[in-house]
Amino acid sequence: MPQPPDQLKRRVMMAILALSWISSGAAWAMIEARGESSAVLRVVFGLNIVFHPVTFVLVWRRLLPMRVIDIACLLFAAGLCAVCMALRLYAPVLGAKIDIQPLYLWIPVIYVFAFTLTGHRASLRLSLAIMALLVAISVPYLLQRPVAPHANFTFQLHMVSAILIAALYFFSSYQHRLQAAQLTVDELARLANTDALTSLANRRRVNEVIASELVRARRYGHAFSVILVDIDHFKRINDRHGHGVGDAVLVALAARAKEVLRDVDMLGRWGGEEFIVVLPETNAVQTLEKARALCTHIAASPLAGEHAVSISCGVAGVQRGDSAETLLQRADQALYAAKDRGRNRAEGDGALDGCMPPDPPSWAAPPPATLGSVGRSTRPLGELTHGLELHGTRPATRQRLRVQWRRRGGWGMAAFSVASARPRPPAGPGCPSQQASGTCRRWPCARPA
Repeated sequence: MPQPPDQLKRRVMMAILALSWISSGAAWAMIEARGESSAVLRVVFGLNIVFHPVTFVLVWRRLLPMRVIDIACLLFAAGLCAVCMALRLYAPVLGAKIDIQPLYLWIPVIYVFAFTLTGHRASLRLSLAIMALLVAISVPYLLQRPVAPHANFTFQLHMVSAILIAALYFFSSYQHRLQAAQLTVDELARLANTDALTSLANRRRVNEVIASELVRARRYGHAFSVILVDIDHFKRINDRHGHGVGDAVLVALAARAKEVLRDVDMLGRWGGEEFIVVLPETNAVQTLEKARALCTHIAASPLAGEHAVSISCGVAGVQRGDSAETLLQRADQALYAAKDRGRNRAEGDGALDGCMPPDPPSWAAPPPATLGSVGRSTRPLGELTHGLELHGTRPATRQRLRVQWRRRGGWGMAAFSVASARPRPPAGPGCPSQQASGTCRRWPCARPA
């Protein structure tokens, strides 16, 4: 799992400080062993030995913001290099033991570090300020002693620093433009798929999700359903209180509806005062129960102040051969039925009854089969050992299957008569249409007593 940027930066900074501390200690030990140390070098290395562990603790314990620590490290390194350069060029007695060439190798690292702190323009100004300080220190030396031992190396340092700063600014600017372009693309994608008022998925995004769920339903037999939601008498709210209040009601209703739905359910704005819910892995009967709970929850208390609001819902579950148009058409018809029957209620489409259909849908996966009588063999089924392998099944009423089993002496073949068991729901009151006619369109149910 990727680490947060601040945590990653702290870890990198602690690694840099630890390596710098080890490097300073090793260099100090080697100089002392060769007898090339001096009072100035002891002060320089002592400052490094103290500064790095103190800063390490500040980063580790999060005692200071990272921006403050970054600036402190940058100023410490730049100041130390500037002092050492001035002592070596202008105070031979004090800086005689300072090896200026290894010092110059570390100065470009300061510019690289500067471009990791702030924006590319601020980093450019900070790098140019440090370079100007070092140039100002070395220019008198170069003018007075152009053929001195360290003159050429100092001049090359400033040239390399200028080229490095220009390259860092170019890459930093390019990265800044890429980030701005990425933010623009992300914002455009969000605007293309989000309703501006409610921040829900818009109609375009809902259609994409429905198309994706239809592909999954056809390929894997996964059930899903949709709920069309319409606010009852919403025009009265706009006419009496204005469109500002109407917009507030829409936003509040979207927030309250999410309290009932699952994380995997997608709530979107279909248009005007209509919303839509896509419920994956949910059959029509379960969705109807969810829609009724949604109606109850919305009407439980006023929205956006003292405005009592109710909703009507139309439910449709995916069926064999469905397209997005047919699925939404059935949900729309169910929504009109809810309006006609008094509003503040949920109704299912015409294929929905009071019986629980199989889940996943029966048209997508064959019903379970049960082994019936053994053909011509009188041997008990248990003696044929375990591990029966059925070679192809179809959801038929009765069919002959060839079953391969393992016996002691090897493999054998036998014919079994297999009856497919289609689930029958228990008798119950069923749906309103069943109560009226005594029949069920999909499953045979008993009329209530």
